[in-house]
Amino acid sequence: MKRWIQAMGTGMQGSRDLSYDEAVEAAHEMARGDSTEAQCAAFLMALCMKGEADEELMAFIDVFRSYSLNYHTFADSLNCAGPTEGRQYFPITLPVSLLLASVGFSQVLHGGDSLPPRQGTAMKELLESFGVAIDLSVKAWETMLFHLHIGFLHTEQLCPPLGKLKQVREQLGLRTVMNTVERVINPVRSMNMIIGVNQRKAMESLIPISIRSGFQNVYIINGIEGSEDLPIYQNSTIRIVTPWGDESRVVEPQKFGFLSEPLLPLSKDDQVAMVRRIIAGEDSEELKRERDHVIFNAGLRLTWFDKVGSYEEGFQLAESLLQRKEAHKVMQRWVDQSHHFMLQDDPKIHDSSAKIG
Repeated sequence: MKRWIQAMGTGMQGSRDLSYDEAVEAAHEMARGDSTEAQCAAFLMALCMKGEADEELMAFIDVFRSYSLNYHTFADSLNCAGPTEGRQYFPITLPVSLLLASVGFSQVLHGGDSLPPRQGTAMKELLESFGVAIDLSVKAWETMLFHLHIGFLHTEQLCPPLGKLKQVREQLGLRTVMNTVERVINPVRSMNMIIGVNQRKAMESLIPISIRSGFQNVYIINGIEGSEDLPIYQNSTIRIVTPWGDESRVVEPQKFGFLSEPLLPLSKDDQVAMVRRIIAGEDSEELKRERDHVIFNAGLRLTWFDKVGSYEEGFQLAESLLQRKEAHKVMQRWVDQSHHFMLQDDPKIHDSSAKIG
């Protein structure tokens, strides 16, 4: 590892990009645990300060993907990792994903524990608050995705070497190459991805990586908190990437009749409570701002991924699904079936439960 740190960290005059093969070797050393935490931290810092080249980034994605659990291919699903730093505002993607799942569009959510610098609420924390069991066998998870059209994979379980780097990443407190690796790891080889970025310039590095990672339809969003969630209180820039090229667009919510004040920061408990009320069909004025964000983002995704014929049809369908409590029904089945499979996966839990009962 020392030679790669020296190659990248010798200052403006001497530092250089690593070749793909060199970056692959460095990534394997990290993934196998052959490097100390200090060496891993120094490497990630040097790469961050230099700026990741496409070949370096692709090498790390390829290597860490090779250490991930092997899941069945669900090519028609939508891959959505969310921000690695968690959320401090209403988690729009969660109710949106439930709505999309209710019409048979499979949603693959994945992510780890929230990281610095913000350390908001991670998707795993939200789902566990609803009662979703996260630690499932590969077979159980695949069965649930097939029947429910939604599933969540915890990064540390999906790719153990990423979990081992968690402490190093927390101590660095910086966004590194591992943030991108975690989000585009594509565990079920989805053809579709929606991903958020903190800055528009970050879109550029994701364009070549997206297609080389196996995606065919990619929407890169400069969204709320660097997430894939678009606000309705201001315009947003997006990039659409396909094998035939990429296109930049500006999404203007007002053109579709959507407008609101900015979202307010929420604690984890408040995020959970608000999602619970919205998916239960409540449409009070108190929830209008967050509910409209859900309808808008669900309508966009339904249209972008060809589930409806127009934006207007997408918004109407999303609102109708909310009114019929379809998202709530999916969440309830998710909770029930995840616990059913958890008991099957771990006989000790089943035996213990039987004794208590």
